Amino acid sequence: MRKTVLAATLVLLSLPFGALAMDEHAAMQPDALKWGPAPPVLPPGSQLAVLSADPDKDGLYVVRVKLPSGYKVPPHTPIRPTRTSP
Repeated sequence: MRKTVLAATLVLLSLPFGALAMDEHAAMQPDALKWGPAPPVLPPGSQLAVLSADPDKDGLYVVRVKLPSGYKVPPHTPIRPTRTSP
C-alpha cells in the first residue's frame, strides 16, 4: 500500500514539470519558415531562417541553413556554443 501511495504521489508531483517542459518545444514546418540570405561567410546561394532568439545578440539561438548542393562544411571552431542536426 505504501509503495502505491508513494508512486502515485511521485507521478502527480511530476505532472506540472512535464507540462512546463512541453511549452519550450515547437514544431515548425519548412514551408512556414522565413528564409533570407545567409551571412557572407557561407557560399553564395545559401539561405538562413531564424527559428528562435536573435543570432546577433548574446545567448543561445536556433537557425536552419540551406546550403548549395554538394557543399561541405570545412573544419572550423565556432565562436559560440552550437548544436547541429542533419
